[in-house]
Amino acid sequence: MGLEAAAALAGRGVDVTLLEAHGWLLPRQLNQRAGEVLAEQVVARGITLRSRARTREIVGHPRVGGVRLEDGETIPADLVIVATGIRPNSYLARRAGLAVDRGVVVDDTLATSRPHVFAAGDVAEHRGVVYGIWGPSQHQGSIAGLNMVGVRTEFGGIPRSNALKVLGVDLYSIGQVAAEDGSFHPIDHERDGRYGRFVFHDNRLVGAILLGDTSLTARVKSAIEGREDFSALLRKHPDGGQLVDHLAADGKRE
Repeated sequence: MGLEAAAALAGRGVDVTLLEAHGWLLPRQLNQRAGEVLAEQVVARGITLRSRARTREIVGHPRVGGVRLEDGETIPADLVIVATGIRPNSYLARRAGLAVDRGVVVDDTLATSRPHVFAAGDVAEHRGVVYGIWGPSQHQGSIAGLNMVGVRTEFGGIPRSNALKVLGVDLYSIGQVAAEDGSFHPIDHERDGRYGRFVFHDNRLVGAILLGDTSLTARVKSAIEGREDFSALLRKHPDGGQLVDHLAADGKRE
């Protein structure tokens, strides 16, 4: 939402500076290179982008006059828009004595620490994860409802995914897009302003980024959720283009 707001204001002739606390844009959905590709789109719209810019305070009285960063620099501003994502409102749960960490802690049946009390959606924390997006929330709601009426059903977690259109650019991100250690095998593909990353672990696709061309979304999602074995393909050491062609061909057959 912050990117869209920045682009909309820049489109109206406003001088916009975008502050990103992380090293690149959308760090939860993108790796560094994908963030750099997206940043090129931001700069092309006349927006000044500042990464690793942590805000200390908004200054000015009686109206805003600027934003002071942690390094002491103050960026003049007549208007400040804050876009910080979601945070569970756990006030009621805490008052009720439920276990709360980042969200209301639930088990695999989506039950809380109190019998007969369930939580689902943005407020729920399952295995340390607060999903904060519609797909998992909808799925959790269905499972919590079944358990409420006595039909035992478990939520095993699902790969986090986001399908967005940012600055007019299609973006799909799913699963683990960063290689945690040497046991992960990322394959990147970049062409004509489009970027793809495919992360494999134990010969299975565990995460992917599609930026600018999301035609492989269904194929990638199916491979990750179905824990498809790519060992035969990976033994051939494909480059990014060959991998994309393979996935596209498989998608057509499906």
